Amino acid sequence: MCPTVSLARDFTLGGLFGALAIVLPIVFHAVGMGKVFLPMYLPILALGLLASWRTAAIVGLLAPLISALLTGMPPLAPPIAFIMMAELAALGLASSLARAIGLGIWPGAVIGLLAARIIGVLALLTIGRALGFQQGLYEFAVLGFIASWPGIALQLTVVPSAVYLIERSSIVMPMAKGGHHG
Repeated sequence: MCPTVSLARDFTLGGLFGALAIVLPIVFHAVGMGKVFLPMYLPILALGLLASWRTAAIVGLLAPLISALLTGMPPLAPPIAFIMMAELAALGLASSLARAIGLGIWPGAVIGLLAARIIGVLALLTIGRALGFQQGLYEFAVLGFIASWPGIALQLTVVPSAVYLIERSSIVMPMAKGGHHG
């Protein structure tokens, strides 16, 4: 794929999925399902599976901050937004790199989700504690997983299925072999 087309593809996907990462939480929270379905994670995972690691990591990093500034969700204090910035950057980065080395959609999603959780725990240990966030590791890792299992199920079923259909259609051209765009 031509570098110009590849860059335009990444910018387009980044804008689309970045906007979805801001709008979907508003919809989910309006019906009381934001914490359960992890709506900001869905488009960032899809972006990671479709776009370059740079685009996916940058949009994953910025989406929680932009959403926090525009809507107050996720909150800046306690520092949920900062922890989500680290998690979503890791989600986009890891899932995109997994695809770039030739792994399939589902393994890429699993690797991205595991990386996000590991980085989330590390962020909690560092910035969370430094900023006064008192939630413990147990609550974050275990109870967070239990409370959000419907969202994790969506991330492992609906997102990979949607990405598969998008890649098989003519809507979005597949990423160049090797997955890097300059």
